[in-house]
Amino acid sequence: MALLKKIPFFLFLLALFFCLHGSVENYGYLNLFEVLEVGGLIVLCTTVLFGINWIITKNYLYASLVTFFISLWYLFFGAIHDVIKASSLLRFLQAYTVLLPVLIVINLLVILWLKKNKALYPKLVLYLNVLFFVFCIGDSIMLVKRHFNYKESIVANPLAFHVTRVTKKPNVYFLLFDEYAGYKSLQDSFGFKNDRLYNFLKQQQFTEMPVFSNYDFTPFSMSSILNMQYVPENYRKHSLTQSDIQNRFGEIRNARVFEIFRSVNYSIENYSIFDIKGNPALYEYNGIFPIHAALLTNKIFHNRFMKNVGWWFITGRFGISALKEFYLKRNDKYNLEVESLVLKTVRAKTTKPKFVYAHFFLPHGQFYRDSAGNFNPPEKILDQKYLADKSLYLSYLKYTNNVINNLVSGLTTSDPNAIVIIMSDHGFYDYLNPGAYDPSNFNNICFARFPNTEADTANLPRSNVNFFRYFFNKAYGQNLPYIQDSTIHVIEDPAVLR
Repeated sequence: MALLKKIPFFLFLLALFFCLHGSVENYGYLNLFEVLEVGGLIVLCTTVLFGINWIITKNYLYASLVTFFISLWYLFFGAIHDVIKASSLLRFLQAYTVLLPVLIVINLLVILWLKKNKALYPKLVLYLNVLFFVFCIGDSIMLVKRHFNYKESIVANPLAFHVTRVTKKPNVYFLLFDEYAGYKSLQDSFGFKNDRLYNFLKQQQFTEMPVFSNYDFTPFSMSSILNMQYVPENYRKHSLTQSDIQNRFGEIRNARVFEIFRSVNYSIENYSIFDIKGNPALYEYNGIFPIHAALLTNKIFHNRFMKNVGWWFITGRFGISALKEFYLKRNDKYNLEVESLVLKTVRAKTTKPKFVYAHFFLPHGQFYRDSAGNFNPPEKILDQKYLADKSLYLSYLKYTNNVINNLVSGLTTSDPNAIVIIMSDHGFYDYLNPGAYDPSNFNNICFARFPNTEADTANLPRSNVNFFRYFFNKAYGQNLPYIQDSTIHVIEDPAVLR
């Protein structure tokens, strides 16, 4: 008991609780190394802050308490912010220009109160040690329960694939362009006819598939495409939670399409943001969805702040060059790397056929480049109000067309017998119609190139969920039935997902 009054174990326990609590919430989507890495970094930063405070105050108990209260709001800032935004009584605090001064004032008052009440230090240290020890024990028990009760998210799929019917095994390249709008919505909403791309693809022997997307939200759309089934209806369409998104990631990880390709001895190459069983995501970070360690760290103060208003410190007179370089270009580098890897793998000779899944955040916002490939002004990239700017989107789409042309030319030249699929998961959806269903959201693109086969115009799929059923029928002699085509509108909450 005496040690619990003298030694601030709670500084370590705070980091442990942060990692345990995050692991309980995100079980199955984090690995031990990621958790240990985050925990170790928190302990290191907390130790440094404690050391600075100790040098300044000359009192290690006072320094430990000050360090604790600063670390507490810093680590759980996102959770605090979300509670404020969800409460009608506290919503007036949600603006950063209000909330940050309030938090600073509260911390200063706590520091002053602690300075005047030195006699309470042992009791406070004891209380915090016991409290966070209990918290950690509780989350440890919850983590063990999650381990034994955890089930992989798998879409029930009774589709039978007959391996004996497969006679040819060409390489397959599945190139997914996120939020690429279809011809009709570009013409109707943007006044743009995308004829140049469509004519180019037709010249390269691509067949246009008259499909529409079934969902207007990427994790749902990709789960349904890759499982050839609709997403299980275990969610509320207009109030998605983080677990709803994680379930979709799990369904993609265990998707039926990948199982089928493995069953006929294909290797899988994954250049996407999604984990596939045995093939991890290309990046552990992406600017759209928190994955891997970001599931733990995305609500820490600096991450939430930079996500929401960080452009203040990247653009204009407050701009910091190092931050500009890091935040401005990291997602653009992802797209460039995916393009490079696809062109690299097409030139590589392998003994097994391969299925390559490449997921581009093109022309998905943020809109990094103009039609000529030049970087847009930083504020137009980072300020989220520009995500609904149609001129920026259209310019980025034209840049995307150049990427597609380059990829198609490289693929058809280096691997002329390969099957190439070019698809988008949904169309443009920032039409500024909050909460409203808009058919344009579901207008997407889909082209496929099947060399040395006759064009099939009679049995084409009508929506994304049926595409791979069509694909396996045409390329591998299957007889998979189509399911009913429909569209399902779901609403994402950026506060939950980011």
